[in-house]
Amino acid sequence: MRLPLLLGEGLCKRRTLLCGILCGGEPWRRLLRSTVSTLSLSERARLRAAKIWSERQAAELEAAERFSWLAREFEAVGASASVRQLASRAADDERRHAELCANLSRYFGEGVARSGPPFVRRIAPAGMERKDALIYDVVALACVTETLSTALLGALVDRASDSLARRTMHSILRDEVSHSRLGWAYLAEVASPRAMQAISARLPAMLQSTLGDELFRRSSVDPLECAVAGLGQLERIERRRIVRETLEQVVFPGLERFGADVRGGRQWIEDRQ
Repeated sequence: MRLPLLLGEGLCKRRTLLCGILCGGEPWRRLLRSTVSTLSLSERARLRAAKIWSERQAAELEAAERFSWLAREFEAVGASASVRQLASRAADDERRHAELCANLSRYFGEGVARSGPPFVRRIAPAGMERKDALIYDVVALACVTETLSTALLGALVDRASDSLARRTMHSILRDEVSHSRLGWAYLAEVASPRAMQAISARLPAMLQSTLGDELFRRSSVDPLECAVAGLGQLERIERRRIVRETLEQVVFPGLERFGADVRGGRQWIEDRQ
């Protein structure tokens, strides 16, 4: 059964369908119930996707502000021109991502309210020296968050069931790879035993503030998860798997190469198995 038959593809076809339902007996009625149920699930999945992309639009605007702040901080502490350029470009990328997310939210059925620039709080704990706090923020935003985002988006592109969603996620994915590289490039310039000792001591707190506990909570099966997975959000169990694997195979080894002790981070993940 093709959907246009239910939505109006000519009077003759609608009349044929109606006659079939009224006169064709139980097989036709079962087919109608199945079709209506599928449409209902699809519509609810699209509305869920609209909300997800609306929330992501706000997150992208916040990320744009963070990268703009990083660019100013890099200038102030004398970071290399290449790192400063990566941060400035990342801020522009995130603003473009916000527009893409807003368009996708509208496409799935939910308008996005315009608002002023978001308030962005520092990620680094209070009391850290400026340069150490900057390293902490870069690790949290670029080495952790953007690296995880790259892995998750890659899986989403593979699962995409909607062409516009696939194109949007693929466009964002290309930029996220560059944003992740920014963090590792800055660490290559400034990593020192003292700085990495500070990262090591605070790594569990960093993971807690960037990931939280919601992802790792046990929850009942959500019937919309599979449908929404093709529209922009993977099933919770799949997100957990990708986050764990990316931390263990990419983020932690990367930090170790710069001298960090990541045992606290590994224990943080282990505690959430």
